[in-house]
Amino acid sequence: MNTQWKPISYPQLVNLLAEERQKLEETTQSFWDVISLPVPELWQQHPWGDESCGFWVVAVAGRYCIYYNDISGGFSYSVFQRWAMIQDFNERGISLQHVLTALHDAAVKQESLCS
Repeated sequence: MNTQWKPISYPQLVNLLAEERQKLEETTQSFWDVISLPVPELWQQHPWGDESCGFWVVAVAGRYCIYYNDISGGFSYSVFQRWAMIQDFNERGISLQHVLTALHDAAVKQESLCS
């Protein structure tokens, strides 16, 4: 176990989410309000999340989950096949705004393909 790294605590995560939400653009805030979970949930991700019992998932949109990657200190997203299991690990954490923009843009592109 890495003695330097400490997983984010639930209270720290709640505070971070409040700060990140304040930074969101208005349209992104609306998207966030629709997909965010009522409370963050600890989901498993093997093998990267094994040391800390997983990562905090903060939102779900379709088959995508947004989670806080406390190893890199930012947000990431992944597909999931089963609730509470993050399929892919993204080692690069980014701001919540960037994650939401990427997911929103992907959804718009997919929607236009179906039209």
